[in-house]
Amino acid sequence: SRFMLQFLIEWPHEISREYLEAGQSPQNSKEIRITKTPEIIDRLYRTYDFSRNPDALILSPSALNTYLDCRLKFYFRYVARLKAPDEVSAEIDSALFGTIFHRSAELVYNELIANGREIRKDDLEQLLKDDVRLQAYVDNAFKEKFFHVPLTEQPEYNGTQLIHSKVIASYLRQLLRNDLQYAPFRMEGMEQDVRETMEIDTPQGKLALQIGGTIDRLDSKGDTLRIVDYKTGGTPKTPENIEQLFTPADNRPNYIFQTFLYAAILCRKQSLKVAPSLLYIHRAASDSYSPVIQMGEVR
Repeated sequence: SRFMLQFLIEWPHEISREYLEAGQSPQNSKEIRITKTPEIIDRLYRTYDFSRNPDALILSPSALNTYLDCRLKFYFRYVARLKAPDEVSAEIDSALFGTIFHRSAELVYNELIANGREIRKDDLEQLLKDDVRLQAYVDNAFKEKFFHVPLTEQPEYNGTQLIHSKVIASYLRQLLRNDLQYAPFRMEGMEQDVRETMEIDTPQGKLALQIGGTIDRLDSKGDTLRIVDYKTGGTPKTPENIEQLFTPADNRPNYIFQTFLYAAILCRKQSLKVAPSLLYIHRAASDSYSPVIQMGEVR
């Protein structure tokens, strides 16, 4: 510091300089290996086999992504059920930011479809002019997901929370502007659970799995059903082929894997063409922006 430099120059007495260094010694890491004993295999079956356990877990895209990225992590989290303790924090991390945005968007569209599922340009244009109304949706989402207070209360934002609130409101406007380019369309569902039963032959007989999860949004226009997954961060990726979705790597497009999995389930459940989409809100300012996932060089 400047004070210390001044002290060194003006101090009339002898100065002794000491240098401190943190000693480092390499640590031997021991490989962790889980042997697939009969007990472990039985636990796996009891966890996921619906024919043996009516309360079996649904195999979610998050679980499958975890398995593809690190099988040991999959075991600890989904089989041994070891979970990192939830941390209570006054700060808003990226996951909570996304949760509040998702809830804000859900509140907006719940009101827009209150009298019918058709989303019209006029309604979107009117809403975009009403800043007070838009901010109210964001405030209500904050009350539910962050402050955990009744909607009648008025919690006070600190500086950082206020900034996050304004950014989420701007993202909400961007979402509405993007939808304005696509309207009119029909909102088919929000935060909707989809699942599919799948039978697999194993050395121990048939294994009945349920695969599925929660889709942020389903909308339709003409003969196309869009599966829309909102993204408030990250960078869009263009996978070269389907195989890349299953190949473990640092840059494996796991969000696309998730959306394609939902698309595969819905292709078998209804007759419309399915368009898996990742809507990167912070990158959607262009009028020509399309969230529909593209693949390969030719696209």
